[in-house]
Amino acid sequence: MKPEEYKTIKYEPGVITKFVHIEGDKRNPLTGPFILELKDALSRFQRNKEANVGVILADGPVFCAGHNLGFVSQMQDWKPSKGNVLTQVEWREQMDFMRDNFYFSIWDCKKPLVVGVQGGAYAGGAEFAMLCDIVVASQNTVFDMGIFRITGAGSANTLAYFVGYRKAMEIYLTGWNFTAEEAEQWGAINKVVPDDQLEAEVMRYANIIALMPPPTVRLLKESLKFAMNRMGLRDNIWYGCETNIMGHLVDRTREKEFYNITKTQGLRAALDHRDKPFEEYGYSRYPHKKK
Repeated sequence: MKPEEYKTIKYEPGVITKFVHIEGDKRNPLTGPFILELKDALSRFQRNKEANVGVILADGPVFCAGHNLGFVSQMQDWKPSKGNVLTQVEWREQMDFMRDNFYFSIWDCKKPLVVGVQGGAYAGGAEFAMLCDIVVASQNTVFDMGIFRITGAGSANTLAYFVGYRKAMEIYLTGWNFTAEEAEQWGAINKVVPDDQLEAEVMRYANIIALMPPPTVRLLKESLKFAMNRMGLRDNIWYGCETNIMGHLVDRTREKEFYNITKTQGLRAALDHRDKPFEEYGYSRYPHKKK
């Protein structure tokens, strides 16, 4: 694969290397082509001796919609009367691909990654941001784990390390979302900026890091990652993918209902159906609008 063949990302090598997800019209989903192209670009970045720091950005109003739920809705017959069509082997292929080519590719990157997050980071998209080293978010950003209300039972599971056990448990067990301001208060991200200043602030961090001695930067990152892995983060990514496989193989009445609505009425109708019961307890898919 060559950079000029990339269809989902724009790759700009240099001392500060930029990776831009260019599927903003589709809300930048985590598709197979994107995952493989980003993996290839990250590998090139690490081999480039002139590159000191990477910047990850996304076009459009949403940073990352997570997994392509429209695609998942077509993977099998989700009618409530039908059993599971996809086997354990097939779900394992899905999760092994995600873990080995996406989560580990980002987490194991030897050079620092600064990410700019805008609009929304949903499920796998939120984990995507958390796996980077410096996280800057615009004021309108929402990190959302609502997917756990209907499907899956794990994935990268990084929040325990970045917001603490209690808050992570609260978010995962309720499928709640949280704002950029909350994420900054909890120490999950580095900075919140006005929407029109996101890329400038990301580049400010990247330029500062680029001024540091490159060997020192890489050794510092390696040391901190060693500490995080000793606390189990990398192993937890692996196990989270295992529990996600299990979650798709048990009785998935809600999952079938959600994807059947997605197929027949569209994703927005499915999301409305998923979130409606939680609204009386204060949930809002757009928490900024409640202020």
